[in-house]
Amino acid sequence: MAHYNDTARIAAGAGLIDTVRDIIEGIRLSFARQRAFAKTYNELNALTDHELADIGLGRSDIMDIARSTAARI
Repeated sequence: MAHYNDTARIAAGAGLIDTVRDIIEGIRLSFARQRAFAKTYNELNALTDHELADIGLGRSDIMDIARSTAARI
């Protein structure tokens, strides 16, 4: 019976480790998405209206493009 209890504790610990790992991965992913959004937004926002028009974009497109870039991560 002692072996069973130890095994149950190990299994519960593995579940906790997986949960913590998932939380950390979620946080890492969130930061990566925030960085991608900020980088894309800042780079496009730094362009002039003429430069944006040259690549077929308007200033109003910047937010949507930054969001979609971040969502792809």
